[in-house]
Amino acid sequence: MMTQEKLTILCSGASLGTYIPSLVMANQFNDRGYDTDIVVIDSLLQDKKQDNILKTKFAFHRNFSLALIAQKMHGDIRSSLDENKVADLLASWQQEQRTRFIMVFGLWVPIMELYIDQSGLTDVKVELCSVDSVKSPGWSTYELSNPHFTMSWLVNQAENTVPYLLPVTPNKPIPYTERSGSFLIHGGGWGLGDYKNRIPELVTQGFPLDVIVYEAKDLENRLPNNRYFMIDPSWKAWERNLHTGKHQFPPFGEVSSKGHTVFTNNPHYPEVYNLVQNCQAIISKPGGATLLDSISAATPLILLEGYGPHEQKNADLWESLGFGIRYQKWQESHYSLDVLRNLHNNLMQAREKIPNYVEVYHAANH
Repeated sequence: MMTQEKLTILCSGASLGTYIPSLVMANQFNDRGYDTDIVVIDSLLQDKKQDNILKTKFAFHRNFSLALIAQKMHGDIRSSLDENKVADLLASWQQEQRTRFIMVFGLWVPIMELYIDQSGLTDVKVELCSVDSVKSPGWSTYELSNPHFTMSWLVNQAENTVPYLLPVTPNKPIPYTERSGSFLIHGGGWGLGDYKNRIPELVTQGFPLDVIVYEAKDLENRLPNNRYFMIDPSWKAWERNLHTGKHQFPPFGEVSSKGHTVFTNNPHYPEVYNLVQNCQAIISKPGGATLLDSISAATPLILLEGYGPHEQKNADLWESLGFGIRYQKWQESHYSLDVLRNLHNNLMQAREKIPNYVEVYHAANH
């Protein structure tokens, strides 16, 4: 068994696309004997900024154009941080002599540089791990040239590859012929994009849908043959579980026909993955975590408009590798199931050859 130096994983709770892969990663490191600690940058925000996160989430969910405009204004996070919270965190790290970090969310860069400067530790190693195939706005905000930083990509558009696999569970993908026949449709963690506009057309084509909704208003036009699921709208990812002191996967559940939802937490993987691995395809914007779900479960992606240029690059990559198809092209194929089966086969063949990120990290650092 290895020594129990903490491995600190840095992510964002507002960005479930970095939060959920971080928890998946942490579980796998724990299984290999690591002592991991996930730190969510939102926990360091000024209280008033924290209060605004959920309001912003619902505003962006209701208005994708607003979300796209806001993304273009993405900037330095430092003015939103609570200096005392940051100071307390860095002091605790220094006391514990923490030197091993994996940064999954780019806005952590200035905080890590401050820690490196203040701690005086010369052996700090920070692996910058991108879940998107090009630099997302968070990574593009800062210089990444610090000698303590190394960059790795789980998906890489420049090289047209998927360098690493981050399997959500250790199980092999469910054979395509044994799946439920349903299609999972969602807008990522914040419910962004035009996925809602596709639902009536898909229902007309006879496809059963598993629809992720984000607030009660989304259920106003619910259709009888679809199933509806929801993350607890009041859940705050930056708050740790009161009993375990750890971060947890989103509380998730199916919405009953009467509008009631019983939310459950799975400690091992996000509950939505049960839908991901059992459906014929995911219909969604191409967020980084959705790509990771796709390759993990060998579930094809039907690609909707991306949330900004970096997600459009994600779509380009998935289409180029034969793992996904743009919605319009799938329409033009008359919603071909054979096309999707071929994409699934491509994913199955590819994932067998891709090294596991956690195993590669472990081998390189011990």
